[in-house]
Order: sequence, then structure tokens, then C-alpha cells
Amino acid sequence: MKRLLAIVLALVILCLSSCQIIDSLFDKEDPIIDNTEASLNHEKIYLYDKGNVPYDEDGDCSEFCFMTPYLAPYPTGGAVLVFPGGGYGHLSNSTSDVAGYGQGVNNEGNQKEASEVAEWYNAQGISVFVVNYRTTAVDSSVDYRHILSDAFRAIRLVRGNSDKYYIDKDKIAVQGYSAGGHLASMLLTHPAWTVDDSGYVPDEFDSIDPTPNAGVLCYSVISMDSALTHNNTRKNFTGGDENLYDRFSAEKNVSENTPPCFLWCHEKDATVNSGNTYAFASALDVVGVYNECHVYDDNGTYTHGIGVAQDYEEAKIWPSLATEFLKNLDF
Repeated sequence: MKRLLAIVLALVILCLSSCQIIDSLFDKEDPIIDNTEASLNHEKIYLYDKGNVPYDEDGDCSEFCFMTPYLAPYPTGGAVLVFPGGGYGHLSNSTSDVAGYGQGVNNEGNQKEASEVAEWYNAQGISVFVVNYRTTAVDSSVDYRHILSDAFRAIRLVRGNSDKYYIDKDKIAVQGYSAGGHLASMLLTHPAWTVDDSGYVPDEFDSIDPTPNAGVLCYSVISMDSALTHNNTRKNFTGGDENLYDRFSAEKNVSENTPPCFLWCHEKDATVNSGNTYAFASALDVVGVYNECHVYDDNGTYTHGIGVAQDYEEAKIWPSLATEFLKNLDF
């Protein structure tokens, strides 16, 4: 009997100890946040107040500068700002024309370079904001000043509202396709853009650090050098000013402080030279910045702008790899 009681007592002590261990583990874990209701809301988040858009003399551009949120139903704190492509002449996430402006000024329907990728990230608890930045479709005078103002403003708004969106302000990545990849690379390699328009009235968000914590670059324009660049992208961004080419070639502006990056493209992309991806990855390697670079062939496809690439046997893995890359960075 004494031996039986000893065994029972030992089991009780073991059970209590196990319970304490389990409790302590749960105490260390962050509570699961159910943000399902907010995840169903994709209403536009405008970047500027009406009439207070930098470099907008006519005061009519505010309606075209916005983000569309795709918040994770069970957020981990990570966020990705997505910049669609379009050569800075339009936005690829537009599915229809707007009278007087053409393609690229709305954000409707299911888009291969915008809303589709949100499904991959949201499933892993990462929230997505698709950014509609200005292009020459909005105004022929649009150039780097307007575009950088919009992009840096978008990061500032997300970081400044991190509590509202259940986002860790230190887990914000930028992702871009084609010309949008060039814009993302500008955010990764350049200091914060300060609006110098005398007509613009700053607010509390303008003082927030807009430096991203990681980058995902998809078949991106990186360089302004003639041997690599996409001519329309370069022309629309710089206005054709050759003095700006080195300044806005991302591979020439990396440093040891450039955030970690994931890059992918097709080797024989007929629109954007794959050498852009190689050049940026090489520049990151030189300064010791962690990066992953994936270059696919897919039977020698020349097709550009394939988004999530689920119809391509080799490249279709990239959304999963990019998600894993971000998760390894604790997104």
C-alpha cells in the first residue's frame, strides 16, 4: 500500500509540474488575435487629405493616392506594402479605365500583381496593403518627386497606425513588381524622402521613419543604366534627366544598412532584363546583406508581368518561398 501511495504521489507531482511547465509556455506566447471582421474590409485608405497632396497644383490627385488593405484574419504582426507595376505610366492592378485618366487609377477586381498575393500572406498572418501611387496616367507631369512622396507616405501611415492594424512597426516589408519593384528598391536603398513642396502642410505622420524592414522584388526594374533599364520606366520616373540615373539605380546605392531582400525573375523576360535582378543581388552580396535570389526558366518563357505565376511550373513556388523568407525574419 505504501508503495502504491508513493507511486500515486509521484504521478500527482509530475502532473502538477507538467501543468506548470505548460502554463509557463502559454504565458510566454502572444494571445491569438481574431481580426476576421476587419480582414473583410477593403475600403480605401487615402494617403493625403483632400487638397493637401504634395506637388499637386490642381488639387485633384488625392482620390488616386490610396492603399487597399488586406488585413490578416489572425495577424502575427507582419505587414507587406505591395507596389504594382506599369512602367510608371499606369498601374497593373487596375482592371478598368477611368474616364479622362485611362488605366491605372483605381483598384478593382482580382489582380495578379496586387490582391492575389494577399491570399498567400494572409494565410500566414501577414497583412497586405496594396499601394496606388501616382503615375503619368493621373498627370503627365508626374515624376520621381510625386512617386516617392506617395510611397514613403504609405509606409509612414502603416507604421503610424500599427496598433490599429495589429502590426509590429518593425515588421514592415515592401514588395514590388516590374516598375513597382524599382519603387520598392528605392525605399530599400534611399534615405527617407522629405516633401519639399511649399504648398504641402505636414502632419504627425511626416516625422515617422519610413525605412522598411525587408523587401520582396519581383521581375523588377533596378537600374537606370541603358544596358539594363526599361526605357519607359526610366523616362517616366526621371523625366529623362540623365543626371538622375545613378541616383535612382538601386544597385549603385546599396549599403550594409539595406534591409534583407528576396528577389526573383525569369531569365529570358522580354520586357525587363533579368540582369537587373542579378545586379541587385550581387550588390547586396558585396556589402553582406542577406538575400535570396531565384531566377527561373520555365521553358524559356519571355512573358512579363505574371504575378503569382501559378501557371508556370518553376516560378509558381515563389509566393511560398517569399512567405517563408518573411517568416524566417519573424514576420
